[in-house]
Amino acid sequence: MQRLKTAIIACALAAALVSPVSAKTEILMATTCWTGNVEMISTTQEDMGWTYLLSYTSLAHDNDAKKSVSGRCVSSGGLVGGTHQSAPFFCTALAADGSTYMAKGTGGPTGSKATLFGGTGAFVGISGTVTGGPRIKLPASKGHFANCSHDVMERTLPD
Repeated sequence: MQRLKTAIIACALAAALVSPVSAKTEILMATTCWTGNVEMISTTQEDMGWTYLLSYTSLAHDNDAKKSVSGRCVSSGGLVGGTHQSAPFFCTALAADGSTYMAKGTGGPTGSKATLFGGTGAFVGISGTVTGGPRIKLPASKGHFANCSHDVMERTLPD
């Protein structure tokens, strides 16, 4: 009988040790708008390259200020043979409480895809993705740009 109790306790301990840490996954819908300036690095009629720095604000569709963030991104892009190339980008996001996370991905006129990582504060341990919809171009002065998109973020945070 003692062996059976010991075996049951050992199995329960083993199960507890290998059980995954509980996590909270949520899907957020947001409208993200960004503005910045473009630095052209080379130009021809069909081939050109550029770099840009942008600032953005992402507002949650449910109007929950705790889910909205602002931040900055750096990226480069270009046309090769007149065709847009996916542009790599790296962004930081800042929440109202000072918590941050980062995102890296690629984007273009038809949308973007990014991976979340590097969280602090409320975002420690963050993982997930952001999928941005097609770019909605807004008026901007020469050398600058302004755009918006509808985004879907799936993020997971440890409990």
